[in-house]
Amino acid sequence: MRPSNLIVPILLALTAGLFSYPARAQEPGTALITECKSGSSVPGYKQRGFAIRAYAHFACGSSVYVWNDTGKTALVQEDSTVAYVASKYLFGTGTSKEASPVAVRIFLQGIAESLQRGDASAILARRQLVRSCLESRGCRVEAWSRLAWRRIKQPSQLVESPDSTLRLFAHGVYYSALIVNPPVRFKDRPVPSVKSPVLLLEGGGLSIAVVDHACYSLSTDGKWSAAGASAVQSAAAIQR
Repeated sequence: MRPSNLIVPILLALTAGLFSYPARAQEPGTALITECKSGSSVPGYKQRGFAIRAYAHFACGSSVYVWNDTGKTALVQEDSTVAYVASKYLFGTGTSKEASPVAVRIFLQGIAESLQRGDASAILARRQLVRSCLESRGCRVEAWSRLAWRRIKQPSQLVESPDSTLRLFAHGVYYSALIVNPPVRFKDRPVPSVKSPVLLLEGGGLSIAVVDHACYSLSTDGKWSAAGASAVQSAAAIQR
């Protein structure tokens, strides 16, 4: 069998389940205050049942941390302010948001470019991932620094924060990008590396690990499936 013929089964393993995860109860995570007019605010209350007078206000478009979301009300925090808000004002929490095919194509293309380099590594993959996102309309990159998310506008800014956790926001879904040193477990599964740093990209049901010249996808059966640079590039192409 020629190497090119091997790409199809590898792609099936790589992309299986990316868009078939069932909706689950929302989990703690970052969300945006939406469904409101620009310049306005959303009321927050001390109790879940709400009240006549609001306890706090959250600016439309601001980012909050969601501690708990029942589907109707959510307990959120912004700086030192903690209050209940209506869930309809939140966007981007939990795992019910599925990965966008467009975003996946962008990320896979960036990863494929890094794997084809002779100096391929998790660090290079992250840089290429950020570059691909910044070059794509509607994709935003932020780094966790000094207890706050700060906007990344140029890949060169990563030099200032080499160990920072990144998050990418594309097509309504947040994706986390974190470099870890093995041994480590991700979603109760060992990361596929024994000595090299690993880039973990996760969000919307998408779970990818990049180490040296290999890319792995966490499938629905809980196993890491490997793919080479050509397979990842082909996977990006079929997501168009």
